[in-house]
Formats: sequence, C-alpha cells, structure tokens
Amino acid sequence: MLDQETFFSSSDDLVQKLEGAVATIATLKSENETLKTQIDWLAEQIADLKRNRFGKKSEAFETSEQICLFNEAEIESQKPDPADDEEESNQDREVKVKEHTKKVRGHRKALPENLVREVVKIELPAEEKFDVDGNALKIIGWETSEKLKYEPAKISVIQYQRAKYGVDQGDYVKTAPPVASIIPKGNATPELLAAIVVAKYVDGLPLYRMEDFFKRHDIALSRQTMARWVIQVAEACAPILNVLTNRWINSFYVALDEAKVQVLKESGRKAESGSWMIVRSTPFGEKKVILFDYRVSRGSDTMNELLKGFKGFMQADGLNSYDKATDNADVSRLGCGMHSRRRFDKAFVTGMKSGKGLGELGLKYFKELYDIEEELRDKSVEERYGVRLEKAKPIWEAMKTWAEKKKGKVPKQSHIAGAFNYLLNEYEFLTNYLLDGRLEIDNGFTERAIRKFAIGRNNWLFSDSEDGARASAQLYSFVVTAKVNGVNPYKALVELFTQLPLAKSEEDYTRLADLILAP
Repeated sequence: MLDQETFFSSSDDLVQKLEGAVATIATLKSENETLKTQIDWLAEQIADLKRNRFGKKSEAFETSEQICLFNEAEIESQKPDPADDEEESNQDREVKVKEHTKKVRGHRKALPENLVREVVKIELPAEEKFDVDGNALKIIGWETSEKLKYEPAKISVIQYQRAKYGVDQGDYVKTAPPVASIIPKGNATPELLAAIVVAKYVDGLPLYRMEDFFKRHDIALSRQTMARWVIQVAEACAPILNVLTNRWINSFYVALDEAKVQVLKESGRKAESGSWMIVRSTPFGEKKVILFDYRVSRGSDTMNELLKGFKGFMQADGLNSYDKATDNADVSRLGCGMHSRRRFDKAFVTGMKSGKGLGELGLKYFKELYDIEEELRDKSVEERYGVRLEKAKPIWEAMKTWAEKKKGKVPKQSHIAGAFNYLLNEYEFLTNYLLDGRLEIDNGFTERAIRKFAIGRNNWLFSDSEDGARASAQLYSFVVTAKVNGVNPYKALVELFTQLPLAKSEEDYTRLADLILAP
C-alpha cells in the first residue's frame, strides 16, 4: 500500500505530464493550422499557375490580334460577317408591303467611292444576240456588280531635278532649293516613313520582316536603316509631342497605367533589367490623348515627374507609387474597379474552397455596379451623377460593410483576404468616381490602349537602345491617339511628316497636332 507522500508525488508527476501533453497538443494544433494555411496558399499558387498556363483568363479583354494564327480562318468563318450588317445577311428576309408579304434579297454595303474603278463590260457572244423568234437583240442597259480587287503594294521613285542657273559670263551658279524633308538627307518620302511607322506600331510588324518585304521587291532597305529613320522621325516630331503633353496636363481628368518593356542597352543596367512604359490618357472628351513614356522605374519620383503641373482627377490602380501624387491638394485620386473585381474573380476561380463563395459574392456586387454603368453609358453627365448616387453608392456601402465583417475570418495569405484588403484600402479611391458624372468606374480606357503596346511587344520582344525605346514611346503616342480619335494613322502621319519641316511657330505645331486628334 502506497504511503501518502509517494501517492501525492505520483499525482504531481501525472499532472505535469498531463499539462505537458496538453501544451504539446496545443502546439501541434497551431502548427497544423499553420501548415493547413500554407497548403491552401500553395494550392492557390498552383491553381494560378495552371490557369495562367493552360486556362482561359475570364477577366482578360480579348482582341482579334490575340486569336490563334493557325485556325483563324476556321474560327472567323463561323462568326457573323460584319459586311452583312446592312443586309441582315444574304439570306432571304420578309418585307411587308401593302397587299402581301414577299421575299427580297439584301444589298451588300457599297464599296468606297474613292477607289479606282476598272470597268469590264461583258456582252453575249454574237451567235446568242437573238431572241427565241430570231429577232436581233440590242443593248438597253447594264446590270452592274462590283468585286474588290487587291494588288501588292506599289513602290515607285520620285526623282527631283532642281534647276541650276548661271550667267553667260563668269562662274556664278544658283540652284533651286531642295524639297523640305523630315529627314533632310534621307531618301525616304513621308509616305514610306508613315508606312514603316504604321506597320511597326499599329500592325506589330518587326523591322526584320519589313526588310524581307522590301527584298522581295528587289529593294535593299535594311532594318538598321529603318531603325535610324524611326528614331530621326521621332526626334523631329518632338514639338508635336509637346503639344499633346500640354493638352494632357491641362485636362481635368487623366488616367495612368504601366507595362513592362525590356531594353538591352541601358546605361549602367544589365540587359535583362526590366523597364517600363508609363501610359497617360484623357478618358473624357472628344479629342482624347494617349501618351507613352519610357522610364527605367515606375516609382514615386517617376509618377510625380509625369504629373507635375496637373490639377484634377487622376485615375490609377493601387500601386504605391501614386500615393505621393495625392498628397497634392490639387489632385484627387480615383481607383480602378476592374483591379478590385479581378481579385474577387481570382478568389472565386483559383482560391481555396473557403474563399470561393465569398469571391462569388464579391463578383455579384461588382456585377450590379457594372450593370448600372452599362445602363448609363449613353446618358448625360448629370443623369450619370444622379443615378450613381441613388443606385451605386448604396451597393458600395453594403460591400464595404460585408468586407469588414468577413475580413478577419479568412486566412491572411489567401486570395480572398487579398481581395478584401484591396477593396478596403482603396475604398475611398474606388468610390471617388461618384463625385462627377464625367468620371469612369475603372481604368479600362487606358488598359485597352496599353494592350495594343503589349501585343506589339510580343512581336518585337524588346528595344535595343534607350533611344529606340523613347522613339517607340513617342510614335506609339501618335498612332494610338489617332486610332482612339477615329483618325487613319497612315494618312495623318503622311500629312504630319510632309508639313512638319515647314512648321515654324507654336500655332503651326498645334495645327499639326490636330491631324492626329480629329478626323
């Protein structure tokens, strides 16, 4: 039989062991929860990688340039033909007339009147110019139809012969002046320079492919020569860029976004170092401006430099570099609804199971907000302002309350936590578009502009030098600005390159900038 001292000593050991076991269990539970969180986080990363590698990006804005090159004909042939819009396709359609309903054929949209017409007359053979009774037939009119013909690009040479004048006696000679040229000693016309710029910066055609094109026409025009022309043209057009930049600075509402670019030969930097194209735009108004700026950094100093002198509404994503810009009382920052929505989409599609339902609910909030924007797309500024306050503001407030309630109940590293953090941190900026009916809920206008650059970048991969990157930024500014204003970039650049050598004053440069801003 145990004595009392031994009994209590054994009890103390058991208590200590029990307490140690409880502590160990608590530690293991904590470690287990940490490991589960890490596993969920890793699962989200794997799902993201799989989606980026193999899946369709539901938030991506697809363009015709991104379609698969190898099955383009098969895919496009299944879609409605835009040429049939005027006729509601070539199928028979019913037309009601006074007495009955009859079927008529649609009419294809007429080909442009400015195209050169080659008339081909088709007559019956001589032996068929008789009716069934043997009477001779005569022409009483013509039934006309048109087909579109294409010929490969025509290349020609302009030979300038400048008159030389002299006197009967002596050696005095006077020669007529040369034609003013944007590249004074070059042998490229404005038409050729415009074609190269448009091919590279609108159609995404690298210079080495253009070199092959000219070679097929027995013309030795190297990519190095064309590269020098591109840089020289950009330098000559600097006054036009200044005019566009002043228009941007003096706007009441601007937007910014960034895209990566690689420049091989940057002073003091490795070839693999990443640089940036900063895109600035004016989303509102008839004459919109889009500017591309090459920079080695997208930090606060860069953004402050680009925004220097601006007063008004500035729209951008949640990049920290924009924070200091809003320290200026003259600048009111707007957020981007698309960036917030994408985080909820990410939580819904590739997030951990516990976050999928919350991600879906977040997307429903945004769908309501974007349905309102679609409803207001063609409404007046005043109506947009009023309806947003009535309908959109309560949705934002409800979403904020919901996010604040749920934020502390989800793993900190999860996609849904990231969605909540972005929404709450950017809430003031995301809702500032409610202040004015001219503002947009997101930065989609600028993102669509930058997408054209990204598609072209996939073709030419990188810039060789800083001068080349700056020239690319400037010429992208011209062609993208022209396109968003409904201007034919080729025609505008031909006129610009022709008239620019004759420009002398600020008024001349402003007039030439209007070639890009207005059709």
